[in-house]
Amino acid sequence: MELVRAAEEKLFRDKNIICVERSVPYLEELCDSFPVLDRISAIVDPNPRNQGILSFRNRDIPVYGMEFLKQAPLEDRIILITSDYFEECFDRLRELYGKWQKNLPGPVYFFANRESAYALHYRELYADMPLEPVIVFRSGPHADGYVKGMDFGDNAKALFDYALSIGLNWEYELVWIVKSPEEFAAYRDVPHVSFLPFEASVSEEEEVRERYYRVLCLARYFFFTDAYGFVRNCRKDQVRVQLWHGCGFKKRLSRIPCERRYEYMTVTSPWYASIHAKEFGLRTDQMLVTGCAKTDWLFKDFPGLTERLSIPPCRRCIFWMPTYRFSEKRMHKPVDGALYEETGLPLLSSGKALLQVEETLARTDTVLVIKLHPFQDRAAVRIGDFSHIILLENETLYQNRLQINQVLGCADALISDYSSTAVDFLILDRPMAFLVEDARQYEDTRGFVVPDLSDYLPGEQVGSVTAFLDFIEDVARGIDRTKEKRAALREIMHRYKDDGSCSRILETLGIIGD
Repeated sequence: MELVRAAEEKLFRDKNIICVERSVPYLEELCDSFPVLDRISAIVDPNPRNQGILSFRNRDIPVYGMEFLKQAPLEDRIILITSDYFEECFDRLRELYGKWQKNLPGPVYFFANRESAYALHYRELYADMPLEPVIVFRSGPHADGYVKGMDFGDNAKALFDYALSIGLNWEYELVWIVKSPEEFAAYRDVPHVSFLPFEASVSEEEEVRERYYRVLCLARYFFFTDAYGFVRNCRKDQVRVQLWHGCGFKKRLSRIPCERRYEYMTVTSPWYASIHAKEFGLRTDQMLVTGCAKTDWLFKDFPGLTERLSIPPCRRCIFWMPTYRFSEKRMHKPVDGALYEETGLPLLSSGKALLQVEETLARTDTVLVIKLHPFQDRAAVRIGDFSHIILLENETLYQNRLQINQVLGCADALISDYSSTAVDFLILDRPMAFLVEDARQYEDTRGFVVPDLSDYLPGEQVGSVTAFLDFIEDVARGIDRTKEKRAALREIMHRYKDDGSCSRILETLGIIGD
């Protein structure tokens, strides 16, 4: 078997095609480049979520699991990889055919889309050049899932802030890949800090594109919190670190192993190292038990925070951070629960329930700050106008250049459900409550990384409006009913309980000294 780039139209004239991996963007470029739509007989994909029927350009194309190749006759077909990870796909095919003890007639082809073609060109150009002292940062999902503010935040932003605070930019060039570099004029005069756009990877401007790929091909380190496709097919001497969003309770949506897609992932404890190695398809030696970078923010004071966010003075402040939920009308998208029609909030599904909460908050001089998930449709959430219930908008955080963990440190208590934010907050050892009314539905759809969720929630489990009100009362009175359970789980979920995660990450990788 050999892997060959499909670059000539004559290749497709006489044979039908089985594509490997379902990727609509790839198929779009393939069919724009070659007249092959009618020749695509099937797609195979290892991810069960991608299998079924793909309706594409007025055609219904069947998508099978990889086992389809075991029976599929290949005499009149070619196998064409339609994925950024063509080398990884090719190795998977070799493993499968070896397992099946079958010979694959002819070569396996891959289609290089525009970005992959550029990447191949520049990686060959820079292959023999030594790496340079450059660290690249990226945050948030892939470019097509861009959400305002998420491209400069999360664990990557926390690590970047720390790097600047210790003057690491005098030893390394620190480069961010973001949506719109012009938004970061505040860093224009900071030495050895620069910003490049996502779109530079396919830019028509040669100078912009060459700057991007020089950084990509010669940087020593890459830190990212989600999207990692931009660093596919790196050199073996480049180090890629998945900082992720944190350590939580929800199963990962994708089941694709990441062992070859980055070298390391940071986690908060050996217990989570075992969980994430399984969830992300990583080896245990790829797990860095350093703590998550953004938990360092929880220990820091940010002057004037409540005034900037219009949080009124109060004796106690409780944050509520509901996990992302779709409205019922959008449940064709996978899992993560449904929004209630009247308020758009879980549990407090009616205006009456919100009024009860407002009355309890006012009586106890407590404020409830509701911070929605960045992906949440704001228009679907309707809470009315209350003096003690504050909706903290993502736009407000963005305008104030704040991250949620920079704000969460001022909370006296947290209400969560299945979010990794709860595990972040656990490090502070403060009261927590968990809304679990849809836990069974969540288990049946997405699932959890622990066998019995209730055993691993470090706080009270709230399943009714009455229980919600009782938790507010307890926080106001200083009553902490789950302190012992929280302490036990804190030991399991956090090896470190300090603000030294960023330092440990850089030390572990040898970027800074002990």
